[in-house]
Amino acid sequence: MPTRYISEQFTLQQFPREFTKMVASVGWSLQARYRAVKTGTKQYAEVRLFESVGSDGLRRNFGLISGYDLDKPTFDDSRYIADTSRLAVLGVADGTKVKFECPGGPMQSGTERVYVDGVEVAKSTYTFNFDTDEITFTTAPAAGKVIKMIGYLSARALEPTNVFGIFTYNDVYFDKIVTKDTADGNLGTANGTATTFTAPKKPIRPGTLKVYVSGTEQADNLYTVNYTTGVVTFVNPPAAGPVTADYRYTLSPTRDVDYGDITVASTETDMLTGKAFGSLAFGAFTFLQPSIPTIMTMTDDTNLSRSFNRDSFLYLWGSINKDRLGLMFRVDPSAEPTKCFYLPFYFGRIHVSGEQPRRNTVLIGGAKTGAPISWAKDLKIGNILVDYGPQTSNGNDTISLHQSIGGSLYQRHYLMFTTHDRAIDTPDTKFNPSAYTDKYHVSQILIVHPQEGVVGKLDDIYAIHPKNIEQMDELEIEKTVVHEWIGNGDGIRKVFHIEHQCKETKPLVSIDCVDQTTGWTYDYDHKAIIFTNPPAAGVELTASYSFKQLFKYSLATSPRTAMRLDDVTPFNPIGWGIFKENIV
Repeated sequence: MPTRYISEQFTLQQFPREFTKMVASVGWSLQARYRAVKTGTKQYAEVRLFESVGSDGLRRNFGLISGYDLDKPTFDDSRYIADTSRLAVLGVADGTKVKFECPGGPMQSGTERVYVDGVEVAKSTYTFNFDTDEITFTTAPAAGKVIKMIGYLSARALEPTNVFGIFTYNDVYFDKIVTKDTADGNLGTANGTATTFTAPKKPIRPGTLKVYVSGTEQADNLYTVNYTTGVVTFVNPPAAGPVTADYRYTLSPTRDVDYGDITVASTETDMLTGKAFGSLAFGAFTFLQPSIPTIMTMTDDTNLSRSFNRDSFLYLWGSINKDRLGLMFRVDPSAEPTKCFYLPFYFGRIHVSGEQPRRNTVLIGGAKTGAPISWAKDLKIGNILVDYGPQTSNGNDTISLHQSIGGSLYQRHYLMFTTHDRAIDTPDTKFNPSAYTDKYHVSQILIVHPQEGVVGKLDDIYAIHPKNIEQMDELEIEKTVVHEWIGNGDGIRKVFHIEHQCKETKPLVSIDCVDQTTGWTYDYDHKAIIFTNPPAAGVELTASYSFKQLFKYSLATSPRTAMRLDDVTPFNPIGWGIFKENIV
């Protein structure tokens, strides 16, 4: 799948669904979807989990969390989709199509009214699937007809808010906890002769079962387990008494990869905070070593103001592929432009020429002041510990690297790039472009750690000083690269990357200064050089090529982001030049 420059707009109501389609187009599949529900409330965290196998062979995962409280809706519209809303438009008929998707999500059964070119049609002329949010006509409407549906959104439909969260993790088990003091923990009663007992819930996740007889835990060599059927078989009949167990059982999706609503206990109450929706998201299933959720807020307010509606536009632009996502978000700024942030988001692979981090995945986000989740000793979100030491990053106040070369998880990293002293850049100075070259001088953005030094570079993003340049301006970068160091052989690694897509069919690759014409292939879209056999340990690999590319400038305006914090960036603020396209 090729690298794409995207420039999209969709409504706030459609955001998670359309974002899912957008990243799927470059290789990020939807691994799972579920909605965590706080017990006894209408508070929800809608979660989508994404997965991609990158050009480097590394599996990357991230979660998108949207928290909301239906007792405190964002908009004063009674969750009604009116005829004048963009969300009422299902599409334009082509004369053959019979299925149309509802943009706003699930509708309340019986409240929907369907129109074809402004004329209401009888319910007998279509069926409505409340699981897939699709309407199916008995006969295809004539070509050119506009199809609309109005009605009330179901309680299953998203309620957009000002805030969402992004997190990564090592793995996830879609399971539920059973304890021995519950009905599902009762395996039966031993009578001194019976040897087999069955867990009420199954399949049991291996490694989670503890069996008790009359309240005493039994050593695991005293019984065997069929994890699929839930049958526990003792080697010898246990003494008379109740047989109980603690275990986790695996859930199956209710449809496709959708696990439906999962009830979760939580003490958090404000669903506009990361800790509240994070607690629900992490409490639904078993996440292994998740990051602190990186908080993303679209405006400077607690929630979206009355300047917005559920069909207000959210704009996204940037460069995406199966290795990484480099994006900017901005909610419709028409009414309150000073409050609507240019919101940065980077997730995924960074360009590393030397030895790779154990998990080469970086996370950068942006939020309003006070929104990010701060590290604290023994910090838990839900029932999950997210304390990885005093230098744990939240992805807002520093850059988060999934796992360093030394093995540490989610540690604070910083920016490095070529710059001048901020003190000389006063309001009355011109600075850009240079009077000597008539060019803007830019630098790649390096990710660094105080102890481990330079890790790598953000992929296809340049540091752009915000002087004499406007949001969305474009810069052309052209260069001939001679013997760019792409790494050293170790006898194992076969995939190496160059920094830019080359103008040539493929770059000139050298090993210890000897040109290699065979024994490797080139993945143009992901700039990957793939050797048939791993280069020998200790040899130096270089590549020569030329490039001419266009980059779009955007300056993040959310205050809690790495590009606007004095102790994280050498120049505050610093803009991004995001790769747009190759220039032929």
